[in-house]
Amino acid sequence: MIYKLKDNRVLRAYYGGKRIDKFLGKTECKDSRYPEEWVASVTRAKNNGVFNGNEGMSYCEDGRLLADIISAAPAANLGRKSYERFGGELSVLVKILDANERLFIQCHPTVEMAKKYFNSQFGKTECWIILEAEENACVYLGFKEGISEEKWRSLFEAQDIAGMLECMHRISVKRGDIVFVDGGMPHAIGGGCMMIEAQEPTDLMVVPERRSKSGIVLADERMHCGLGFDKMFECFNYKGYSYDELCAAYVKHFEPINNEITNAVGKDLTDKFTVDFLKFDKKTELKLYDCFRVAIVLEGKGVIENSEQKVEIKKGDMMFISADTPDLSVTGCGELVMCY
Repeated sequence: MIYKLKDNRVLRAYYGGKRIDKFLGKTECKDSRYPEEWVASVTRAKNNGVFNGNEGMSYCEDGRLLADIISAAPAANLGRKSYERFGGELSVLVKILDANERLFIQCHPTVEMAKKYFNSQFGKTECWIILEAEENACVYLGFKEGISEEKWRSLFEAQDIAGMLECMHRISVKRGDIVFVDGGMPHAIGGGCMMIEAQEPTDLMVVPERRSKSGIVLADERMHCGLGFDKMFECFNYKGYSYDELCAAYVKHFEPINNEITNAVGKDLTDKFTVDFLKFDKKTELKLYDCFRVAIVLEGKGVIENSEQKVEIKKGDMMFISADTPDLSVTGCGELVMCY
């Protein structure tokens, strides 16, 4: 079954979102504290250190909560292998993220740390696929060689933000670039870019930076995610990289192939999720192989259909496609990104 999804903007501690408004075809486009669109999400957003009801969770166009649909028949909706591996939990969270300012310096727990401290089977490994980037757009990723926990703590205590950024590699980005962010890796997204973010389905992070560029101040709980400041520093992986080593391992460029499902993120980078693209201008077959898809229409319009369902699609549409959906075909002219 193909489920079209409602918009699902989420409050964050930075400004952006104007590009998302434009992408979704809004008449009024502006930056705000809602710079992220969470797609097919069954993950609650944590803001001000707490969860607020169903904030962050996706609703279908018919008004039903996607989490309720999945939980009613998890093996059929997610696929047998996913069901057996993750116990009925949707194993990926997909976002459209638009940064008008640099995000806080942060890192996310590995699976091992998430199990130990957060009672979660998921950490927050993630991957960024750049959709738009201004001329000087960049990200910060990974420690340079020679950065110790003691040095990192001292920079935190002094709130020496320039010093923290200097400890990480600055990487220029453009449309089509892919940046992989493993659990434990320090990072920050620079202003001036919009991206698809595929990640493990949690909102867990630690943030050593107290004040954003626009003056937003984080509470202690929001910074250490309930761990306390001492344990917070256990989240960081202090392995150092040269610039060339880091880029070879974690950064690549991707271009889809016409009328083929082409893999952008696969087992060469991670076993946590997969990202495929389909750029089409003629009828193309889409087989699910007993696994769900979270899909976003990036360009154009068309029809996705099988013997049971026919759905018109256009730029900005977002969908959850259940694993038990019979084989599909896509016609028209456009581009899809699919995460699973």
